[in-house]
Amino acid sequence: MSSEERIRSLEEEVAQLDRVARLGEAILAELMKSSPPPVNLEQVRHFLRSAKDLLKHGEQETAQELMQKAEEALHAVRQWLAVGDLGISPFLLRNHLEKNRLNGELQRALILYFLRKQPHAENDRDKLDYLLSAYFSTAAIPPREIPAAVAEFFAELPPRELQPAAEMMLHELQSLVARIQDFTDFDQLVHARIVERARALKINLGEGFYDPDALPTIIRFNLAFRGHFEKLLHKQLADVRRGIRQQIEEAWTVTRGIEAACEKLALPAGARAGAAVADEEEEAPAEPRAGRPLETLEERPPIDRLVRRGEDPQKESELRGIITRLARFVEKLPPDQSKAERVAFPLREAQLDLATWEREAFVPAVAGTAPESVRAIQYALGVIAWIQEELVRYEKTRGDRYLWKTHFDLLSYAVVRAGELLKSIRGIIREDAADEEAAWFLPLLQTALRLATTLNRVAPVFSEPAAS
Repeated sequence: MSSEERIRSLEEEVAQLDRVARLGEAILAELMKSSPPPVNLEQVRHFLRSAKDLLKHGEQETAQELMQKAEEALHAVRQWLAVGDLGISPFLLRNHLEKNRLNGELQRALILYFLRKQPHAENDRDKLDYLLSAYFSTAAIPPREIPAAVAEFFAELPPRELQPAAEMMLHELQSLVARIQDFTDFDQLVHARIVERARALKINLGEGFYDPDALPTIIRFNLAFRGHFEKLLHKQLADVRRGIRQQIEEAWTVTRGIEAACEKLALPAGARAGAAVADEEEEAPAEPRAGRPLETLEERPPIDRLVRRGEDPQKESELRGIITRLARFVEKLPPDQSKAERVAFPLREAQLDLATWEREAFVPAVAGTAPESVRAIQYALGVIAWIQEELVRYEKTRGDRYLWKTHFDLLSYAVVRAGELLKSIRGIIREDAADEEAAWFLPLLQTALRLATTLNRVAPVFSEPAAS
């Protein structure tokens, strides 16, 4: 390589590392809430400019010395970037790049950086895996042209030799690509654990992962899985949205039936009076409270958490846990608060106002006289509180990759549970009910209205997404 070509190659790497360094500084600044020490690329540029001037004047030996200094300074820059890499997880990198516009030049610079980097850190594989998928999905390169496109990245890199063991793992990865299209249901695709098997193969490749003969197969798998994954996920979401909208409509039909039933019945003496429910009930904000933490941006959610589990016992236990918290809260109320017309039950992110008759539903002595009505009120208030908590979590995570899916599923389950409770309330309000149960009919009506109003608040989650 001539001196001019050597300088040109170093200048290209400086430009590439400059883009990588700026990105790393931006991510670390977000993470540390302060600016990290700057990388010194200007010194490298100064050495290269001086070397070019010396070459023009025929001072070859001095120019070579400056190029050597430039390479030493560039090595220090690479070390600085490698240390910074340790503080940037694959999730942080992906999260930052997906929230900011990632142009093709920066994508290429990052890919080249990780291909050239020596030695590779453990999480470099995941970062490069994501970057290649993002680059080739936006570039819309046909599968048959992927090997040639990958070869362009290796044009100035030293040749590599793929080991026989790595070739066997790539053959298995290729067989997974052929299986992906066989799945027609999102949950089936997730349960097949194809992505976990592919990840294990990528890890076992070791340094073979970075080989130009391995990357085309890896990229083809990523694009095939990601495309089919998104297709089946969107189909499931569309089906759930459509079903839940129907559930909310049916819930209001049942609520109107509850109103009509109460109007026909003459309530017994001593019937409890429920509080009026506004058309759009708003819960006042409260100070954040300790409890189960929200997912953090550092979390990489296991893919099986995206599965809809139907009648998952864990979901019902979550509801019972909220009801238990409500009962303990009412039990421990100070005397002055227990006499108040309304008391705020603190949720993790908001609060739930409880009227006197709603609190009475959690008093064992009162609950024993009308078990059906009281149980329905307890569960309805539990569902209302649950929806409020999950709605906050959904809003907090909706901009982050897949973290919102768990809360979307829990909200859909809560809507179904609300519909079941409303049907249960409708069954309780009947002419032949015992006087003790009938005394709770007005509170049951107000509970039903409050529950249905809460469904209106969650309905936007299940509206059709805006066309992009």
